[in-house]
Amino acid sequence: MIEAARKTLISAAALIALGLGTAQADIAAADKLFAEGNHKDALQAYVDAGGEGDVEATYRAAEMFETGQGTGGPKMDKAASWYQAAARAGHLGALNKLAEMFNEGRGVEQDKVQAWTLLNIAAQRGDTDAAARRDQIAADLRPGQIAAGERRTEKLASKYQGS
Repeated sequence: MIEAARKTLISAAALIALGLGTAQADIAAADKLFAEGNHKDALQAYVDAGGEGDVEATYRAAEMFETGQGTGGPKMDKAASWYQAAARAGHLGALNKLAEMFNEGRGVEQDKVQAWTLLNIAAQRGDTDAAARRDQIAADLRPGQIAAGERRTEKLASKYQGS
């Protein structure tokens, strides 16, 4: 384990030396740990990089919380929280995953209007798959719920654009 950590640090240092920056180096180190099956340390590395503002690392930490890799089992509430952070930073994948969680009530209280809203925001940003899923959810909503989703979209869209 110590040898693997040393190799990971050397790899991260090499990326920094190549001018790829610390954020890319941090996520590359975490990716290497993950690929080696060291999920617990990979998760910690993603959490650390996410805490420093790396949106992709935030998303990957959310995925690990959702699947339970490195955590001893799925942590849906944490996954939702980390997806929310990545989505607010503009990550389309996180926006979609968060919508899925609201649609199914996993880690959050089920709210199909919120799921529709998040998918509508992703669709407005050009995600055609999100548009298709939004339309599938719309088939189960009443017209008043869709109108509420449209109002939420106007209110929330700017909060999910990133910086």
